[in-house]
Amino acid sequence: MLLRLIGSLAVILGCAGLGMYYAAKEGFRIRELQELKKALLILASEIEYMRAPLNLACQNIAKRTEGVISTLFSNFAQLLSNNEGETAYQLWTNAVSSIKAKTFMTAEDFSIIDGFGKTLGYLDKQMQQNAIDFAISYIDEKVATLQTQGNKTKRMYRSLGIIAGLLITVVLW
Repeated sequence: MLLRLIGSLAVILGCAGLGMYYAAKEGFRIRELQELKKALLILASEIEYMRAPLNLACQNIAKRTEGVISTLFSNFAQLLSNNEGETAYQLWTNAVSSIKAKTFMTAEDFSIIDGFGKTLGYLDKQMQQNAIDFAISYIDEKVATLQTQGNKTKRMYRSLGIIAGLLITVVLW
């Protein structure tokens, strides 16, 4: 009987923990998108005022950001420094693919990141600013949407985790 109670408690706690994880996932995604916005704003200022080469600008961004976004720009700067005839877009794609498994961003987020990467190294300063502004506006809209839906979603995932644990326990009892 004691073993059944311990097993039931473990199932309930495990399912509740899983619900908490899924509830926190959106918060992690929001933080990563905000960090990407910060990186893009730094890149815009590097282009506008510093006029630094792209690899140096990306190194500066990597130093001033955190997490996977810092890794993204660090990898991109390193690839640019060791470039052997590849385009900036190919290098950007390689850098993005190196962080995909480590991030909470979705395919929709990566499509915007990929679209931004297509503009690297090909456009003049004003067009580059426009591409950065477009990416930032997407991030702002997505973060606002995620924050408004976030409270409902978090509550739902937490509740579903606990209810699923209770249901499994009742079925297996």
